[in-house]
Amino acid sequence: MRLVVLSFSHHGRSLGRVGRELGHEIVGVMDGDEAPRRQLEREFQCPGFDTAGACLDASKPDAALVAGKHIEMPSHIQACVDRRIPYLLDKPFADCAARLRPAAEASEKHGVFSALVLPNRASRIVDAVKEMVADGTLGELVMYNSRLNNGPPSRYDPTPSAWHNRPDVSGGGCWAVEAAHGIDTFLQFVGNRHVTVVGAVMSNAMYHRGVEDIGVGVLRTDDGVTGIIESGYSYPAGVRSGDHFFRFVGTKASVFEQYGKNGEPLIEVHTAEGIRFSEDISHGERMQGIISEALSAIHDGRAFEPTVVDAVRVLEIQDAVYEHARRGTATNGPHPMGAPAPRP
Repeated sequence: MRLVVLSFSHHGRSLGRVGRELGHEIVGVMDGDEAPRRQLEREFQCPGFDTAGACLDASKPDAALVAGKHIEMPSHIQACVDRRIPYLLDKPFADCAARLRPAAEASEKHGVFSALVLPNRASRIVDAVKEMVADGTLGELVMYNSRLNNGPPSRYDPTPSAWHNRPDVSGGGCWAVEAAHGIDTFLQFVGNRHVTVVGAVMSNAMYHRGVEDIGVGVLRTDDGVTGIIESGYSYPAGVRSGDHFFRFVGTKASVFEQYGKNGEPLIEVHTAEGIRFSEDISHGERMQGIISEALSAIHDGRAFEPTVVDAVRVLEIQDAVYEHARRGTATNGPHPMGAPAPRP
């Protein structure tokens, strides 16, 4: 398939690399800033453009890989929708639900294919829990807990992604950038049940910057399923890529995932009969799997989940956690934090 990459970051360049590794052709790239655009042109040896519309019109792709500054991503999506071009959407999708919602509604109205690139969906632990829910061995899910804790915000400073540390562009810090993974997995298992935010903390106690370095949201469905989702920039630089953890607690069994001594993701299934261990695939393999599946769905004319509509729901919860935390200094700070971009 012929693909275009719309913007260098958050993960635009990485998405393009995966698409190329899967055997697809990158025929055009776009970034509104010249330096990252030139990097993309050199990387993929194809023409570069400074707007999404110009890139799509000149390149005539079969699909677009959409990334970019959070406040700008919905306009990239709208450009795809206007031309009825299928697209894969990088998280965090936008800085807030209100900014994404019009483009998402237009995408649904016109039946434009959309796919969220969320690698948890391709993990073995999620498949294992889905099977246990289906055959009853998990029992009723009562709690979901995830932690995605990466290195310090300074890792962005010398890169084209430095805007991640500007809440007026990104919407916030680690919670705006990473929370979508945990929220999506929680929603995958609670379905359309109503979700209430019952607790939240945004802390910049570690680096004293204008964005949070630890974010925690506590969610609750009306029938009692609890979700505790943590994201962070507080993992030590230069050790591993981060500290990632899952926990699914059911009335009959619990399923955990954490790292082994050599950084391998280990799955533990705890039941009354004992503990079973297995190994999950790497983050890179998950990304390749989810992108491959989405592009295959476009080629074959099949439906795909999650879609841009699911992205809006993820952002609604992300926004509600921010709102809960920002109500007072006890849950937001302790050092001054920058204001996000005004809502549309």
